[in-house]
Amino acid sequence: MQGLVQAMQTQAQNQAALQAQLEGQERADVWWASLLCTRFEDGAIEVAWDAFVRLFRAKFVPEHIQDRME
Repeated sequence: MQGLVQAMQTQAQNQAALQAQLEGQERADVWWASLLCTRFEDGAIEVAWDAFVRLFRAKFVPEHIQDRME
């Protein structure tokens, strides 16, 4: 019985983690689409990978974590 309860808790945790990941991905997709429209002329201007990474980190990675990444 205890194993069943643990399995159910694990499943609930996995489901919550997946939901959070999907919501984060949706936020990032909306942010990127908006950025393409406003700063990069609807994607007509190419964005270098390092520029994308810099913009992404500035938006989604807290500063104290960015400091550790350097």
